[in-house]
Amino acid sequence: MKYYKTSNFTKAITSTGFVTVVACALIAVGALAWFVFSRDNNVTEAPSENSSLGEEYPSVDNSYNSKVEIQQETVDDTADVNDTVSDVPYEDEESEIESEIIVEEPTYVLPVTGNISKGYSDTALQYSVTYGDMRLHTGVDILCDAGSNVKSAADGTVKSIVDDANFGKVITIDYQGGITIKYCGMDKIHFSEGDTVLAGDVIGTTGNIPSECADNPHIHIEVYVNGKSVSPLEALGFE
Repeated sequence: MKYYKTSNFTKAITSTGFVTVVACALIAVGALAWFVFSRDNNVTEAPSENSSLGEEYPSVDNSYNSKVEIQQETVDDTADVNDTVSDVPYEDEESEIESEIIVEEPTYVLPVTGNISKGYSDTALQYSVTYGDMRLHTGVDILCDAGSNVKSAADGTVKSIVDDANFGKVITIDYQGGITIKYCGMDKIHFSEGDTVLAGDVIGTTGNIPSECADNPHIHIEVYVNGKSVSPLEALGFE
């Protein structure tokens, strides 16, 4: 049997190759371990406030949470779905529309057509032909023939019909806006108390006025606003 002796050069190559392979394997394992370690650190650790990388890794934005809180407050202001109908405020749109409707003032008509023989005066005295003295005249006298038709000045309701010692037969009618008109010196009256009359309706005919019987035939009209005597022509829009 022959024995072959390995040369020193071959031993050196063999030893060196083995060491190189081992070294490369160790380097590869170390590089892999470093890569895994570095990646885990980047994921779990956030840069500090003083870190120079702050601009590259901005801090977490909490604005979304703020927006959610604001939206939640807005939702809380709305009505609860569990509220009953009576708990939820109700706005009557029809009431608002009605409140905006402007009521037009009525247009008045003269009860009779004629000249004014004596005007209204609640301060200055006027001469009375019948009594032969000076006295106040809280109405207006409109000349007309006896038996002339007398018209309602506007839409209204008959308040009363009376026989007065001074003004004869008087029909009193209430109108819109707190206006009341007394038609004095009537003869025939075509309506009763509580009846509704329209503007221009013939409410009766003229007759006699005892306290003004010496004057020419006329009708005596008095106007009151909320119970206070006022000028008939001014109140009815004829001045």
